Amino acid sequence: MTAHVLVADDELLIRQSIRGVLIQEGYEVAMAASGAEAWTRFREDRPDIVVLDLVLGDADGLEILRRLRTESPDTKVVIMSAHGSIETAVSAMKLGAYDFIKKPFELEEIVAAVRNAERTSTLETRIAYLAAQDRKRANSVTFLHKAPATARLLKQVDLVAASPVPTVLVTGESGTGKQIVSRLLHDQSTFASGPFVELNCSAIPENLVESELFGHERGAFSDAREKKLGLVEVADGGTLFLDEIGDLGAAAQAKLLTFLESHTFRRVGATSSRRVKVRVVAATNRDIPQMVAAKTFREDLYYRLNAITLHIPPLRERREDISPLALHFLAQASREIGRRFIGMAPEAMGILESYKWPGNVRELRSVVTRAVLLHDDDLLRASHLPPEVVTAALTSAPLPLTVQDDGRSPIPSLVEIELLHIRRVLEICGGNRTLAAQHLGITRQTLAKKVGGPDESA
Repeated sequence: MTAHVLVADDELLIRQSIRGVLIQEGYEVAMAASGAEAWTRFREDRPDIVVLDLVLGDADGLEILRRLRTESPDTKVVIMSAHGSIETAVSAMKLGAYDFIKKPFELEEIVAAVRNAERTSTLETRIAYLAAQDRKRANSVTFLHKAPATARLLKQVDLVAASPVPTVLVTGESGTGKQIVSRLLHDQSTFASGPFVELNCSAIPENLVESELFGHERGAFSDAREKKLGLVEVADGGTLFLDEIGDLGAAAQAKLLTFLESHTFRRVGATSSRRVKVRVVAATNRDIPQMVAAKTFREDLYYRLNAITLHIPPLRERREDISPLALHFLAQASREIGRRFIGMAPEAMGILESYKWPGNVRELRSVVTRAVLLHDDDLLRASHLPPEVVTAALTSAPLPLTVQDDGRSPIPSLVEIELLHIRRVLEICGGNRTLAAQHLGITRQTLAKKVGGPDESA
């Protein structure tokens, strides 16, 4: 990001010399020749760093420093003075100056001080953001998998992460793991050393999206009591993850498109633009092409986001992933809640693998965690699972329709349907007749008569 610097000194040669060397270093620089002008330029431009002479013609530099720190505590102020006594330096540092440089100085000293101030400001901003969000670093182990479809997806993630593409669109139903894939894209990319910053577009009122993304200056609107850095600035050098991009309003879509085309932006209430280097990963569970056709999503923004699209299949299309995921969630919940579960009974796993999981991985995690919270055992059993999940799993398998050799109708009789269902329940319950009878609402003796064979309990 290009930092903005204000140089305030009543000597023209010093102002111009400092401005010239800082511009060569890539900074945007404004100048002020007096205390009054310095204060005016500060209120108008809201610089990130102020290089301030301690003795200006019409004002005391320490008083200006005090006003700057009161107005904008985040702004870094580098003090210059020909009166470089220890007492003066101490006074400036107590008032919040970032650095103190004694005149005469080498221009390299100014450059070093400004560069250090910029780095400190960036680190402070990122630390504050991380503390406020209290985010836990996503762990790729939660994408444990056995399904070929998932393996193909993760290979695509590896290729895209290593590419220089600046925007990626991740699609998939709610709960499939779009945030995890986006995190993997960041962790395996050249942006990994930078921050991973998230914004849920559906959770922010439309009139606040611009401020969240691009920040605002103090006084930009009625509630803007302090300068606020936008998430694009916080994400500089890293990844900006825009979840639920399909819920972004028309005005915010236009602002985002402008940013994606130039990677420059302007804080709300600011007069100058800033540039950042950031990869944008957008995710949605909505049908964006359909929204484009309905004119509720900008076509040009879709094409900009759609440079690379990664689609995550729903869990029902990668059932091989259910077992490793369920066991991982079981171990994790047992450890966090303090239970003694060490595995899963075959009938419980059979039910989980037969259920269609409309809520995908998020629902699977919730079901397993709920079972661990409400029960304590060595194995998680079918009786620990929610009744609605068990019932849906037992009735989800389609009935086979096969034409008989004698040409009879392929439609099974009621007796055949009953027997198929009983055998399906027995399969899911791992052959446990007691458990199967409970789910079927019959006795073990009745079950034995229907399927044949002795009732061992007799």
